[in-house]
Amino acid sequence: MKKLVIVAAVVLAACGGAETEEPMADEETVVEEPAVEVAMAADGLPLVGTFEVTNAEGETYTQVVSADGTYVNTYADGREATGTWSSEEPGQWCGALDGEEIECSTESVDEDGVWTSVSDNDPEDVATIVRVES
Repeated sequence: MKKLVIVAAVVLAACGGAETEEPMADEETVVEEPAVEVAMAADGLPLVGTFEVTNAEGETYTQVVSADGTYVNTYADGREATGTWSSEEPGQWCGALDGEEIECSTESVDEDGVWTSVSDNDPEDVATIVRVES
């Protein structure tokens, strides 16, 4: 019985004698912000960048897509049109020029490397896209 009491006393002394280190009052706590999720385009790169778009009517224009959800189309005659965009998944583009309703398209790159955007509302409305820069 004496051995049990001595062992218990040694165990208690070992556990109770350990000091826990408390953080210093002037220590800084670094909180990392979660990474901003970047929407991906059909070509596997981010959806933001500069693109050359040829629409179903054969009109070609430059589209600059920004990370803030806006874009600017610049047409051959120099006029510009602005709009907003979103994408819930790779291969999807939803956009609306200012004052117009949102339209979504399904985008893909075929085996020849041609990037197309097909309107979800009108499968005959097909645009071809070329990335100019990311």
